Amino acid sequence: MKKLVIKTKSVEYMPFFLSLASFANGISWTSYALIRFDPFITAPNGMGSLLGLAQLLLYATFYKSTKVQMAERAQQGKGELGLAEGVVYGDPKKISTEP
Repeated sequence: MKKLVIKTKSVEYMPFFLSLASFANGISWTSYALIRFDPFITAPNGMGSLLGLAQLLLYATFYKSTKVQMAERAQQGKGELGLAEGVVYGDPKKISTEP
């Protein structure tokens, strides 16, 4: 997912709350492991916390460019009919776009 975000410079395909939950989960388990002094829980969850933080930083970095790209796409596509906007006529079992 990160590769797509970096390649397109857009967070359109990266859900914010999933990244936030991943970071919060890593932080909570790392905190628990530090309290219990358990390196076998600390190491992987500490790494998860860092990767969750990296996702949040990517989101913050490319958030504004995503808004600009989506606005440009909306302006460019005015008057065009997208695939999800088609109208089906007649019997729903026979998909037809002609009246």
